[in-house]
Amino acid sequence: MKFDIYKLADKYKLTETEVQVLRYILDNHEQSMNMAVRDVANLNYTSAATVIKLSKKMGYTGYIDMVYRLNFMIKNRQMDQNHTSDLTSFMNNIPSDCLEHFIEQIRVHRNHLILVSATGFSTPLAEYIERKLLVTGFRCIKTNAYEVYDSNKLGASLMIAVSRSGETDTIVRVADSAHENQMDIISFTGEQMNHIAGISTVNIPILDDKALDDRNLQANYFYARVIIVFEHLMDRALEQLEKTEKLDKLEKPENG
Repeated sequence: MKFDIYKLADKYKLTETEVQVLRYILDNHEQSMNMAVRDVANLNYTSAATVIKLSKKMGYTGYIDMVYRLNFMIKNRQMDQNHTSDLTSFMNNIPSDCLEHFIEQIRVHRNHLILVSATGFSTPLAEYIERKLLVTGFRCIKTNAYEVYDSNKLGASLMIAVSRSGETDTIVRVADSAHENQMDIISFTGEQMNHIAGISTVNIPILDDKALDDRNLQANYFYARVIIVFEHLMDRALEQLEKTEKLDKLEKPENG
């Protein structure tokens, strides 16, 4: 389980050594419960006083209180993650090769410019996808500007499109232009046959149980499902990228 403690470090004004100790305890939470404060300190090349100071900074009464409460928090998080299958059961209907092709496209375009396009109710999804890609180290721009896709002077190589119907004129136009410029296209659309899905390199069909509600007047979970699927796929893609990067680093000294 990965832990991003950037906000914790900022909130409690932790030093680099304190961040290192906290990471160690989180990564080894089970073992830490059976270790003395001096053992943790020695393994992190610091003093017991530093570890105790860390626990006090974070509002715990001491080292023991910190490791037990952190362990409890992690166990609860693991239990919550086990319940995600209830939310993602609809994903069983998505062909497995679509999921693998998505991950491959993310890998191939890791260092290329990515354009994201959506309109109407899907606009917040495009903004979310753009921000997620940016914070995970991708180059990404959200735009529906036809001129950007038509000339492709930015040199983008991948377009991600979100369109419930797959027939919305604004998105169809830029998707056609991206296709003509030989850009790869990943699309999230409803399950029905549609134009954008037909020209996509990878189409992820998302369950749309209100396909006949054109104006979106009823409760519709298509949009929430797009986010769930995207997060799941990005998690898997980033995990594979991390493994690949680690292997590359290990092989470089041998080839050098």
